[in-house]
Amino acid sequence: MNMFEEARAMSGTLRLCGLTQAELGKRLGVSQSCVANKLRLLCYTEGEEREILRLGLSERHARAILRLDTPEERLKIIEKVDKMSLTVRETEALVDSQVIKQAPREIGRADRLSGIESFRTTLKKCADTLTSLGVPVTLTTGFWGDKMYITVCIEEI
Repeated sequence: MNMFEEARAMSGTLRLCGLTQAELGKRLGVSQSCVANKLRLLCYTEGEEREILRLGLSERHARAILRLDTPEERLKIIEKVDKMSLTVRETEALVDSQVIKQAPREIGRADRLSGIESFRTTLKKCADTLTSLGVPVTLTTGFWGDKMYITVCIEEI
């Protein structure tokens, strides 16, 4: 059974037996979140399912791509994932970049600045981790006009 057939089987069992996701998970020996994640795959169209299966993408790839709103957006990313042979982590990053592009421009300046600072903090932690492992990393922030530039420099080992 492929991931989509499993999802349909779970959905049918929930409906026929009147079980909760937690109860079904217990009977199958998996967590409720595992059942919920599998059921999310049912949001794909038939065409998307066929393409995911044809390309041999994993369930984790499929769940990452599902964060996009429309079948057209998802199919475009599915093709890109295949063409570039992206890992799940790389696929998640690609989807993140698309979701950020779709974020409404009306987000308040304070919220945007908070997000930027959170991003800088994450980069700083990554740089500190690499430095502690003996990989020299320099993180600099600069401004040019109304843009902020963050530069990560990893020195040769």
